[in-house]
Amino acid sequence: MKTRNRYLIALLSALLMTAMMIFMAGCGGSESEEETATDDQKVAVGISWCEDINQEEHGEDLQAYINTVDKAGGEPVLLDLVTDQESAKAELEKCDVLIMTGGEDIDPSYYGQEPDPNLEDVNKERDVSDMAMLQEAIDEDMPVLCTCRGAQLLNVVCGGTLIQDIPTSVAYKDSDILHRDPAEEDFTYHDIDIDEDSQLARIVDATTLNVNSWHHQGIDEVGDGLKVTAVSGDGMIEGIEREDSTYVVGVQCHPEWHVEEGDDFFLVFFTDLMDQVSQ
Repeated sequence: MKTRNRYLIALLSALLMTAMMIFMAGCGGSESEEETATDDQKVAVGISWCEDINQEEHGEDLQAYINTVDKAGGEPVLLDLVTDQESAKAELEKCDVLIMTGGEDIDPSYYGQEPDPNLEDVNKERDVSDMAMLQEAIDEDMPVLCTCRGAQLLNVVCGGTLIQDIPTSVAYKDSDILHRDPAEEDFTYHDIDIDEDSQLARIVDATTLNVNSWHHQGIDEVGDGLKVTAVSGDGMIEGIEREDSTYVVGVQCHPEWHVEEGDDFFLVFFTDLMDQVSQ
């Protein structure tokens, strides 16, 4: 009997140990699955840019977008340059929403003009890529936020034109608003008036906003299907949106740099963009 009891005790101990191991493994698996599910829930935010995306360190302007998307709870996805809409379609499969970023001047040949003497650097490879990327995103009705150059690009893609150099343009050379620091050392700041019946007004929950400014070009003739949503005190167009798209919003300011410099109010531009995925 004593021997039999010892066998029973040993068997029960082994079964108990096995059960505990299974239970602990199950708990660990659940935690892992929960972490994976949390990661999977992050919105993939495509960032259209022009530098080598496969390096460990990036320029401060691109890093500002990456940091802001991270802070907003999204997953930054750096997109490769593309050559046409077919390759753009493949790149856009990596993301849920798209940001068209700031940067160089757009080649004026895209809007039927000769280069102004004050035209600055253009990047033809990037022009081709950004045009294809934005057009494909519009065709797919993907949510898009266009900032600075991105807003100008949106206007050009829709058939509009640009002011090639604001400081020397007839309409704005005498403006008391500086749209870019002449020394190009820091942002300038000014108020914009926002159309109360616009996506932009809904995003910021206001009809006036003080924004940063760093651009020597601006929107001139407004493209087809676009609505002006904001202007500065001198009449410069500061916001546009596509009326026949679910969510294509353009702003002339740099909301990512507002956030980078500590003004988290401007995170709303990015959280609202990502919120479109669940609507």
